[in-house]
Amino acid sequence: MTEKNDLCTGFSNKWNLKVLFLPPLIITLLILSWISPLLHVFWDALDLAAFQLFNGWIAKSYFWQNFWAIANHKKVDWLHDIFMLSFFFLYIRKGLGAEKIKRVSELIFCILLIAATIFFINKTLFHDIIPIPRSSPSITIPNATLLSQHIDWLSIKDYSRSSFPGDHGTTACLFAGIVCILMGRRLGILAIFYAIFFCLPRLIVGAHWVTDLLFGSLAIAIFSLSIAVGTPLAYYCVHFLQKGFFILSKMQTKRPPYES
Repeated sequence: MTEKNDLCTGFSNKWNLKVLFLPPLIITLLILSWISPLLHVFWDALDLAAFQLFNGWIAKSYFWQNFWAIANHKKVDWLHDIFMLSFFFLYIRKGLGAEKIKRVSELIFCILLIAATIFFINKTLFHDIIPIPRSSPSITIPNATLLSQHIDWLSIKDYSRSSFPGDHGTTACLFAGIVCILMGRRLGILAIFYAIFFCLPRLIVGAHWVTDLLFGSLAIAIFSLSIAVGTPLAYYCVHFLQKGFFILSKMQTKRPPYES
């Protein structure tokens, strides 16, 4: 299959076997180390150390208790959505002519990819078909500081009886990966730092383990992006959306003027 010389330059219509198989292979090996009886102790120690560090941090500081309580509130998710969309707004704004249509199509595809990944993998696969019973550290570790017991003026989710995988983390990792693929190194690095910040509130209040993010959210995002980018899937979905926009545009221009 040869590369098509048209507007779809963000994604390729070629099969990229390296992208399709190498990242999932690395993640699979890391997951095997996590479930291995020999190496599982290391990952448990990392989980415990991270939780004790974060939990001790919020236990001692009233300022940080309020800061992470606000950052963990549901309404702040709207700010995250706006911030992530601002990346695409700047990306689309820089496009000229038909390039804008391509970039809008890429945005729609990326939103659908994130939504499909959360629904089919996070919600359906790991919660309904293969549920992984894993409670969050805030209710697993004895004498843990629960932020909700210190902050009574705000509703906070600081625990979970099904913490694997994290939906916020999956969204953040997919967003960072998409920006790296479409928008270049500078915005990609900024998106990675933002994705880390996006994951921190749930992690710091004890609603997730570190390995929930590493072997849940990050692993799912890598598998999803490898399929979308390593195959022509993303290319042809964007190409289909572009055609739809072009057809609508032609229909609008051919529409007869309104006669009063």
